[in-house]
Order: sequence, then C-alpha cells, then structure tokens
Amino acid sequence: MTAAEPQRPGLVVLIAFVVTLSGRFTLDRVGLDVPIINDVRVPLFLVLLLALVLEAHHVGARPAEGGHVLLGILALLGYQGLSVLWVPPGAVTGPAVADLCAVGGLLLVYFTLAAWDRDRVTATTLKLFHAAAWVYFLAAASGQGHETNGRWAALGGGPNVFVRVMILGAITSLYLYLRSGEKLIWLVPIPAFLFGAVASGSRGGIVALGITIAVALLAIRPRFDVNRIAKPLALIAVVGTVLVITTGPLIAGFVQQRFVDSTIGQGYASSRDLLFQMALRIFLQRPILGTGLNGFQTVVDLGFAEEYVHNLPLSIAAEGGFVGLALLVVAWLGLWHGYTTVPLPERSLECRTAAYCGIFIGAASLFSGDYYDARLMWIFLLLAAVRPARPAAPLPR
Repeated sequence: MTAAEPQRPGLVVLIAFVVTLSGRFTLDRVGLDVPIINDVRVPLFLVLLLALVLEAHHVGARPAEGGHVLLGILALLGYQGLSVLWVPPGAVTGPAVADLCAVGGLLLVYFTLAAWDRDRVTATTLKLFHAAAWVYFLAAASGQGHETNGRWAALGGGPNVFVRVMILGAITSLYLYLRSGEKLIWLVPIPAFLFGAVASGSRGGIVALGITIAVALLAIRPRFDVNRIAKPLALIAVVGTVLVITTGPLIAGFVQQRFVDSTIGQGYASSRDLLFQMALRIFLQRPILGTGLNGFQTVVDLGFAEEYVHNLPLSIAAEGGFVGLALLVVAWLGLWHGYTTVPLPERSLECRTAAYCGIFIGAASLFSGDYYDARLMWIFLLLAAVRPARPAAPLPR
C-alpha cells in the first residue's frame, strides 16, 4: 500500500500572485468609488487569507528552514511602522503604514507557501509572471496605456512597472528554457520582452538588467560553456534582429530622444539626482532615526509631483536613519545567508531563478519605486532563501 501523495498548494498561489501583481490598483481608475473596498487590496487580501487557511487546514503545520530571514525583513518593516512616532507635524502616514502591513502580509503568506512546497510555489509563480509579461506586452504593443511622451506602459501601471514585468518575462523565459530540457522555443519571447523594456524608456530598469546580468555571469563563470550557449544566443540574435528591423522604426525617434539626446546629451535624470541629494542631506541632518515614515515628503517641498526618493536604501536612510539602514543590511545579509547555506548542488533551478528575479527588482529599486514597489524583491529573495524543513533523521536503535 503506497502512501498518499502529499497535499500541494494550488489556487492560493494564483490568488497570491494576483494580489502581488495588482499593486495599489484602485477602483477609481475604472470610474468606480466604493468605500472600504476602493483599494482592491482589501477584498483580495481577505480572499487570499481565506484560501490559505482553507488549504493549510488540510496540510497542518509545516516547518521551514531559513525562517530567520523572514524575521529580519519583518524587523525592518516593524521599525519603519514604529517611526510614525517621530514624523514631522503634518506628515500623512496612514497609506504608508497600510503599504508596510500589506508587504508584511504577503511575506507571511509566501513564507507559509515556501515551507509547504517552495519549488512548486516558485515554479508556478514564475510561470504566472511569464504569462503576465505576455499580457502586458501585447496590451502595450496594441497602443493601450502609452504615456503622452510615447513611453510604453500597460494595464494602469507606469513605465517603471512595465519594465519590471518585461525583464521578469525575459528571466522566466530562460527559466522555462532550462526547465524544458533546453527547448529553444522558450527563448523566442526574450527579444520581444527586451524590446518592450527599451520602449518603456526606463533607464533605471535597463541598468538594473545590466547589474543582474553581471551578477549572473560572475556566478556561472566557473561553469561557463561557450558551446552550450552558442545556439541559444544565435537564436535570440536572429529573432531580435528581425524584431528591430520590422518594428524598430516605431520607437526609433523615442529611443533617440530618451536615451541619447536627453540622457547622454543633456544629462537629464528625471530629477533623481535632486531627490537623492535631498535624501542624503536629510540623513546627515537626522542620522540616527531619520524623519520617520513618509517624512521625506513633509520635510522636502520640491514643488513637483515626486513624493518619495525613488531609491530604497536612501529612502530608508532619510526616513529611518542609521537604525533603518542597519536593519536593511541585516535583512539582506540574512537572505544571503539563508541562500548560501544550501550547498550549490542542492539549489534548485527555481531557487536560483527566484534569486536573480529578486536581485533585478532590488537593483531596479535603486532608481524607482517606493517601499511597496519593493515587495517583489522581498518575495523572490524569500522564496530563494526559505525551503521546507528536511525530515528528521531516524533515531538509532
């Protein structure tokens, strides 16, 4: 008599993905205004928690290895929430506290799922991001969601959200290629996703991709096999060339203006340089505890729409001071320790892919986004560092 196959996470992974990807989508974007549930995270989180409880009920408690990494991240989020106690007068902290709670809730859900069946959860999540990348790309390619300056975007998200989805689509294409036994068909979407990334006009996203590639090359350098990658690179080059020849003229003028004339010629940085300087100045003025959560917006009146620093470490430095920076470093080091304690031969493809996705989002968070926009970095790095606990060795008789 064979043992029954263990219960595996199912619908709850899909719901968690939808909650994660939806971001701060509000009903007023589609012309509705419903109190309480106007922020779609409220009903979605309720559904997610209900699904998690129902599925986990059939499984029972599942111990995990690497649980300390979650404590490091939650300590940082908790400190950021506590910093509302010393914000300047007039600071609006409610939405920021809600964002931190939402990030913490998502991490608890994904930690539970990782303890349950990390590789299956990660594989499903990566496949869902691949499908989402296609949806975003096709929506943007049809002209839906473009900004007035020509930058590609889709489904209510801005260009900096769009570029993250495109690059995650390219990374998941590589994952599916390796998972399928190196079937070349999975590499065909990569040029399209990279085309979409360039069309987004996100210079920070492109730099983040370069950082991720550099980290990956350093990691695989000892096992680099030119013969193995020659055919895949040739395919990507051919498909990319065809794509550029056929559709490149549509965005050629935009690329020239955005990347060459403005960035290189004029040194235009979308006010990032000014924001970074102000954040550093605030940190030097209040080096221990910072201004408190969302205090940057109150202390700095720049006279334009930018309300946050667009750089995760500098934002934490300005609003959390040295204590916040120390907790950020501790959280990152904890994730690194949790990932590297697993011997290289035992790191699954899903584990390694999640790590690279997390590195990319982390690098992108140096140029755009706020605390809630960094949620994917924490989720992917958590999936890379946490795994189900190994069965205890039987006691000797």
